[in-house]
Formats: sequence, structure tokens, C-alpha cells
Amino acid sequence: MTQLEKIYRHMIGEDLELLNFKELQRLEKKIKLGVRKIHSRKEKMLLEHIQSLKEKEKTLTVESTNLEKRIEKSRRKHLNIDFMEGVTNDLKTQQDPPQTDLNLALS
Repeated sequence: MTQLEKIYRHMIGEDLELLNFKELQRLEKKIKLGVRKIHSRKEKMLLEHIQSLKEKEKTLTVESTNLEKRIEKSRRKHLNIDFMEGVTNDLKTQQDPPQTDLNLALS
């Protein structure tokens, strides 16, 4: 257990004065290899995340387009209904004579 603790302390840069030049070189090589592996893993994770975000973007773009179409269709439908109600009201006004309350009594 003490050997693992010693290696760990060396890996985090502690107790280095106990190592000779060759041991420091080996430690440096191991750390550089570890850093390369860490960078490689991080890069892979970032690329996967970017790909996932691109897929979400495509999905959201399609969904947005569909919603815009639905809104436009609904807007046209309401405009058509409003227009038809206006035409119907115009026709009623033209066909129906004005109503008056004239009570003409014939004597």
C-alpha cells in the first residue's frame, strides 16, 4: 500500500526530490502518455457531443418548420373564415330591407 501511495504522490508532483534523473524521466514519460490519453478521450467526448447537438439542431429545425406551417395554415383558415363572415354579412345587408317599427293602422 505504501508503494501505491508513493507512486501516487510522484504522479501528482510530490516527493520528487527522492527520485534520481532516470526515474524522473520515466515518470515524465508516463505522465505525458497519460496526458495524451486524457486529451484524446476529451476530444472524442467533445466530438460526440457536437454530433449530438447537430442532430438535435436538425430535429428542432424540422419541428420549427412544421410548426411554422401549422401556424400559417391556421392563420389562413381564420382569415378565410373572417372573410367569409364579412361576405355573408354584406349579402345579408344587401338582401334584407331595413326593419322598421311602423304600425300602420288602416281605418
